[in-house]
Amino acid sequence: MVVLAPPCFLTLTALTRSTTARNVETMRTPPFVRMVRNTRYLLLGLPLAVIAFSLVLTGLAAGTGTAVLFVGLFLLSGTLLLARGVAHLERLRLSDLHGRAVVRLPYRPSPANAGPLRRLLNPLACARSWMDVLHAIVGLPLALVGFVLAVLWWSLALGGLLYPLWGWSLHLVPGYTDVGDYLLPDNPAVATLVVYMVGGALFALTLPVALRVLAGMNSALARVLLLAPEEISARVLTTRNTTVPAPEESEGERRYVSLH
Repeated sequence: MVVLAPPCFLTLTALTRSTTARNVETMRTPPFVRMVRNTRYLLLGLPLAVIAFSLVLTGLAAGTGTAVLFVGLFLLSGTLLLARGVAHLERLRLSDLHGRAVVRLPYRPSPANAGPLRRLLNPLACARSWMDVLHAIVGLPLALVGFVLAVLWWSLALGGLLYPLWGWSLHLVPGYTDVGDYLLPDNPAVATLVVYMVGGALFALTLPVALRVLAGMNSALARVLLLAPEEISARVLTTRNTTVPAPEESEGERRYVSLH
């Protein structure tokens, strides 16, 4: 199957069209399903990001330090292949998050007449492999922020709504005071109950929006570094051995991507 894609730079019209299509598809998904997908994406993102960051950064350091001995080039090539595997896992997570298939640009293949050594070192000349490395390194801070805020939002929502089930145990602690002691000294238990449950309800109501924003922020980096421009996914044909008619654009702007 062959698709026609524009260059990496997308026009404002293309961005608007792709964003609108993604929003329409998101609105078709039940709210609870969207919330589960966003939560799963955020909670699994941190452990995967920590593993990817540690392995890729270690491989880069070891490969760079021993590059003068030539063996470092093989370490760097292996690190790039490892980054490809991590990027593939991230694309699977993006597919699960959005509920649809995602499209990537192809990696640079080895020349047809390349020898074994050239094939082993081919990842070093592949720009897309270095994009995978970049994602593995810079993705950790975003994953950490997304994980912490997602856990915090869930904790405040559930903790506030379920306060009647566990809040009584706090008052068994000698000398314990809470917000209710300052708001309503005559009946602090009731005041505390109201404050916690109202706060929990507010966090519960804003939980779907917060999760969606956090997941969108975390996935934006992966979409930019790991996926093809989103126009491609709209131009994938359902039949093989067919070429999409080219739009009105200069020859220099045309790029053909094989998805076999």
